Amino acid sequence: MPFIDLPDVTLFHIDRQPSAGVPHTCALSMPTVLIHGLWGSADTWTHQLPRLRTRCRTLAVDLRGHGRTGPSAGGYSTDRHAADVEAFVERLAPGPVVLIGHSMGASVAAVLAARRPDLVHALVSIDPDYAGTDDSRARMRALADELDGPSAEAAASRIISALAQGPDTPAHIVERHRLAAMRLSPETRARIFRHNAFHPGSIRFRPESDALLRRRPQPVLALHRDTARMRADEQSFTHPGSKAVAVQGTGHFFHQEIPAYVNSEIDRWLATLPPPPS
Repeated sequence: MPFIDLPDVTLFHIDRQPSAGVPHTCALSMPTVLIHGLWGSADTWTHQLPRLRTRCRTLAVDLRGHGRTGPSAGGYSTDRHAADVEAFVERLAPGPVVLIGHSMGASVAAVLAARRPDLVHALVSIDPDYAGTDDSRARMRALADELDGPSAEAAASRIISALAQGPDTPAHIVERHRLAAMRLSPETRARIFRHNAFHPGSIRFRPESDALLRRRPQPVLALHRDTARMRADEQSFTHPGSKAVAVQGTGHFFHQEIPAYVNSEIDRWLATLPPPPS
């Protein structure tokens, strides 16, 4: 069964072995682990899973509170999610691995990479939610309060629509993520949102994020819509193989909106990675 029991949660996951006949020149010598964003699930990677399988074993996880994993009494802080992914990797794909995270998943990956450089060889961050401007805290607190209030569903739908909608975003992508958010209970949605942004250890805002991001020794590929976040990411890079890419004219879920472009960027960058130490 695609579930793994941890001390206080049972995580759903997808585990895909490499496609048969992968040419040696295309193979990646380590697994990739995919981490979805806020209110999402492993289903967000439907465009990436088939492509990555042409290189390596590929795993995707539903974080606690999300998808088929379900809610948890233990809370939803970034640190808690990172500890879950750490245990998941140690059990199923002992490192090193390449972590690929979208939005909140990129924050989870960054925390784990700083904590366990022996377990994480490289990082791909897709529109990460870390390193937000300090002046956005008040707006996020207001949204957190709305998600705890009587109009919680309308607030969640508005948040997803604002994130997902780009100039040319197909309506089905917006609706897909709105429906995914609606599958969660209002209480779970609200706790995930508040813990992601404001729980101790969160890297949602600067300057708290800066020190943690500088502790990532790995090469990082960071694809950003937000130029301020991209600059903060670049300033934190410590590995010469790191690269930041500006993505314009799309919504937040651009790995689904322009998957061929995202997959090609990941492909080219993975090909430049040095092999993990023996």
